[in-house]
Amino acid sequence: MPLYDFHSHSFFSDGELLPMELIRRAVAKGYTALAITDHASASNIDELVEKVTRDCELAWTEWGMRVLPGVELTHCPPRAIARLARQAKRAGAKVVVIHGETLVEPVPPGTNRASVECPDVDVLGHPGLLTEEEAHLARENNVFLEITSRRGHCLG
Repeated sequence: MPLYDFHSHSFFSDGELLPMELIRRAVAKGYTALAITDHASASNIDELVEKVTRDCELAWTEWGMRVLPGVELTHCPPRAIARLARQAKRAGAKVVVIHGETLVEPVPPGTNRASVECPDVDVLGHPGLLTEEEAHLARENNVFLEITSRRGHCLG
């Protein structure tokens, strides 16, 4: 059965591993594909994508592992999401995740809506405060919703 993870972090943000170590562990566990999506904003998009891309290419060459460079835009102003997602794609990001609105973090209101309306966003991560209308927009615009039961990222 194929196994995919499109939202992971290296030590370039709040993960604990080098990108290559994260990749190697995914290979060892039989993953089919992995996206490395460290936290990003206007200050570090280009640098993150460039750094991670090197290991993604090496993983493909050496192990045949499909690893996608990406970013998780985090705590960005909703009106900047489209511009920053476009910047990430131009920098070479194959996956753009947006850090969604939750109960425990001060993500700006309107983030979920701006994300599901943006053609350059691939995943809205842990959108704990998602409306039904936003869920329908995500479906219409091919934005995947990462649903989690992590405490504070959901109502339960």
